[in-house]
Amino acid sequence: MTKTELENQLNNGEQYKEIWIENSSRQCICALLNGDIGLLIYLSSEGDVGFSSRNPVEISNENIEFYLSNGQRDEYPKKWTYSIKILKEALFSFIENGQLPKQVKWHNDAE
Repeated sequence: MTKTELENQLNNGEQYKEIWIENSSRQCICALLNGDIGLLIYLSSEGDVGFSSRNPVEISNENIEFYLSNGQRDEYPKKWTYSIKILKEALFSFIENGQLPKQVKWHNDAE
């Protein structure tokens, strides 16, 4: 995916988005968005449990709903979310270098 394609997806006017980006090494990053916040999931290989974003400054205990592209509704803690601005920077970073973006704090979901 190019930065322009990502921009188009981010600005398509839909409240709920599920965006997947895969690099040439088959590493993937997924952004689940609800309006102007969202979370990231990173998978280093097929079948990997992966990493998910954690926001150390978010103190809310509420859950935020997200809708997957297949219509499934999921809820995740708001503590996992970041602003769209930070998520966009992280996604652009992944497009540029194909590595785990440093713009967010990551949690190893295998632990």
